[in-house]
Amino acid sequence: MGRKFEVESDRYEFNQSHNHLIKDLAQKMRFVSYFLIALGVLLIIGGIVSVRSGLISGIINGVLQILIGFWTTKAASSFNLIADTQGNDIENLMIALEQLRKLYTLQYWLILIALIFIAIAIITGLILGAVNVTP
Repeated sequence: MGRKFEVESDRYEFNQSHNHLIKDLAQKMRFVSYFLIALGVLLIIGGIVSVRSGLISGIINGVLQILIGFWTTKAASSFNLIADTQGNDIENLMIALEQLRKLYTLQYWLILIALIFIAIAIITGLILGAVNVTP
């Protein structure tokens, strides 16, 4: 399922209240993940139609949504295992956190790249605006 994590005690068990909270989180994450995957598929289909116009952004966005949905599904499954099994709560928690780390690492880099492109666009707009000043 994933890498093994070293923990001090593999036998820790969350109590019933914790398991209920974790299971509720997992169910909501799973719903969001299915929505994102479906959205990604629709964006890819729309992107394929737009390719005739020379646009591929829909395909790229669709693939990203599917990746985010996929990692969210994996994390949800690991969170669900915490509530449904005994004896591996900490290991399942660590696997779920690893999947969330992947998800947020992807979003982190996408935001940084978007900010760089926005800065380039603003600087380019300012430069071109200053050059194309007509009296």
